[in-house]
Amino acid sequence: MTAPLAGLLRLQRGRSSASGKQLLGLSSLNNDIRSQCCRNYRAALCTELTKPLIIRNLPSPSLQLHEVRVGVHYCGVNFADILACKGLYQEKHRLPFTPGMEFSGMVMETGAKVSTVQEGDRVIGVTGTSAMAEECVTDQKMLWPIPEGVSYEEAATLPVSYGTAILALEHRARTQPGETVLVTAAAGATGLAAIDVATNVLKAKVIAAAGSDHKCNLALQKGAAHSVNYTQGSLKEEVKKLTDNRGVNVVLDAVGGDIFKEALHRKDGSNLMWERSSTWKR
Repeated sequence: MTAPLAGLLRLQRGRSSASGKQLLGLSSLNNDIRSQCCRNYRAALCTELTKPLIIRNLPSPSLQLHEVRVGVHYCGVNFADILACKGLYQEKHRLPFTPGMEFSGMVMETGAKVSTVQEGDRVIGVTGTSAMAEECVTDQKMLWPIPEGVSYEEAATLPVSYGTAILALEHRARTQPGETVLVTAAAGATGLAAIDVATNVLKAKVIAAAGSDHKCNLALQKGAAHSVNYTQGSLKEEVKKLTDNRGVNVVLDAVGGDIFKEALHRKDGSNLMWERSSTWKR
């Protein structure tokens, strides 16, 4: 028993009447404290970099005014999670931490000033860490309703990959109908999402670049107009052939290195303009 709870219980025993307890607010306060003290959930913890995750029981935190507690059904696993557990991600997390950046689940509890969701709602959400657990607490602004007909499993994979694709292609590059988009690492989660968004939402034509014939075929099945296996030749030259030497309008690159350099090259020898988001527009 914690010291604050012991003190409250001693005070409560000194009050004999129910009206006295209600006046002090001790009855409901004790129930809240008991609930928070006794309630636990299981989470995957990274306690040491590059080592396997460990399942531990953790105490459930209390909610702030605008926070929501979600019972997690599924959690997406992204490359960034792997990097974080190796200590290689751009944001360093203090050990121990629970990985997981995106999740789907049902609202369990809401803070006093939450207005966007309510208990029982099906939601998807994003968070810097902590999604690989039975429950996750996040601000209401980081949650969205799951559309009807979309399963928890499907919903859990949407925020990071599709969020990246939409921000890169629509908000950053402002891709227009009929433009040509080059997507590298096209068989990855973000690559496949970029193909889907570019082709079916923005009505652009996609050239998918990947590191094997199998990955190229997958990209074609998902809607890419052409594919290039960049382990079998020059990406720059293949793109020139596919575009009649015109080049592409937009590049979304997730590889870097030599592929990054070839993707930016234009027929006049200059480069595409680029931003840190790894999306470029001609």
